[in-house]
Amino acid sequence: MKFKAPCTSANLGVGFDVFGLCLNEPYDIIEIKEDEGIIIESDLNIEQKKNVAYVVAKKMIEDFKLKGVRIKIKKGVKPGSGLGSSAASSAGTAVAINELYNLKLSKLELVEYASLGEELASGDKHYDNVAPAIFGGFTIIANKKPLDIIKIDVDLNIIIALPDITINTKKAREILPKCYKLEDVVNNLGKASAVVYAFLKDKERLKYIMDDKLAEPYRGKLIPNYFEVKNILKDKVYAISISGSGPAIIAFPKEDCANEVKEVLKEYYGNVIETCVGKGVECLKN
Repeated sequence: MKFKAPCTSANLGVGFDVFGLCLNEPYDIIEIKEDEGIIIESDLNIEQKKNVAYVVAKKMIEDFKLKGVRIKIKKGVKPGSGLGSSAASSAGTAVAINELYNLKLSKLELVEYASLGEELASGDKHYDNVAPAIFGGFTIIANKKPLDIIKIDVDLNIIIALPDITINTKKAREILPKCYKLEDVVNNLGKASAVVYAFLKDKERLKYIMDDKLAEPYRGKLIPNYFEVKNILKDKVYAISISGSGPAIIAFPKEDCANEVKEVLKEYYGNVIETCVGKGVECLKN
């Protein structure tokens, strides 16, 4: 079986560790078949047991007493890009094993398994990338224990800039403060609520994405010219933000400004992708 495992954008500014958006591209291609034990073939130069797909496969094989799998991963989502590279492989692996062995697991159960890969990659079991990778669309982590995920279908044009640097997710989490001012937490709570409304009813309120007080003030310093570019484009986009921990930058251009937004991002960062909202991990071939 062959699967398309899409990239994702987490946080979306004010939704730190809660909001996630599935993107149509780039994506990983995952091929899977039954085999003895666990065999992971990847174009990443890492030990098999350090691959996020391995820990997801190992847990699922143990829990359901499966024979084993051979998984081949062709990476399309660059590690350290801020587009959920580890989540794409983790989510793709969980869905692929579920389909191969007809386990009939729910999407919530698949997110739990996929989060094991995120824990290996970043040192923290977070869901904001694997949830949209599995559910598709815009997702909200409403609760962690028990896990509750809300999915909202959205239709938006999206432009992604990919600065030619790598940011390690674990290190990007470590630079964040351990404590925050109450007024900053309240700021994000109010504006995150408005962003949910924006996805449902009023795109203009996506502007609140850009007023994050919890992560962007610290992570933005890791991306060359980020705050300058954000200021230049503020009137040409519904919103612009760091994607995940960066360095990718996600922009939602206003309908008549897409070309201008694209040109500015190209001027500063070179590599730019035009994409749309994705549907989650998809089976391409049996």
